[in-house]
Amino acid sequence: MWPSWDEKVFWAIHQGWHHRWLDPIMVFLTEPGPWKGPLFLLIGLLFLLRGRRGAVGLVVLMLTIAVSDQVSAHVLKPLFRRPRPAVTLRNVMPLFGVRHSYSFPSVHATNFFAAAPVTAAVFPEGTVFVYAYAAAVSISRIYVGDHYPFDTMAGAALGLFIGLMGRKAFRRAAATLLPRVREEIPPEDAPTPAPARASPVGETPSAGR
Repeated sequence: MWPSWDEKVFWAIHQGWHHRWLDPIMVFLTEPGPWKGPLFLLIGLLFLLRGRRGAVGLVVLMLTIAVSDQVSAHVLKPLFRRPRPAVTLRNVMPLFGVRHSYSFPSVHATNFFAAAPVTAAVFPEGTVFVYAYAAAVSISRIYVGDHYPFDTMAGAALGLFIGLMGRKAFRRAAATLLPRVREEIPPEDAPTPAPARASPVGETPSAGR
């Protein structure tokens, strides 16, 4: 059922990339620990600083992640029941210890890639960053020994699908709930009134004409 290359790529990342200086970075990407709460507050604040559009985006983002989390963790994992690498392979060095919960798909990859399209819709200038961060988190799940590459790839694909649906919902909600801003015509472009026609010499305009 599982692809043959999956295990080889796992070892290439989990052992081949292993460096002491990289461990804390990958651990932070996969589990920020005490920084998780402040990071969530910062993200919420950044959304709210975008005004009503950001507030709508924040609500849609939370709903999108809720859907991706439930589908990946409570529907697909119990369905496929794939053990984690540290359970089935020898010489795995899981940085968070051996976890006996199921491995497929990666919930981290699903949630972060689900969040990316919605976040990019609110912050277009940050599109590259949000997708790169989602990819980095997905790779960190392999590095720390919690997932096979196919777990994260499937999670990323599922997350993108849910995230694109979330982006579509955000755009519809924004178009419906937020008033359109009418652009004012600059003074130099405003139409000028037509000049009054001069009356013939010696003729005074009559009020009755």
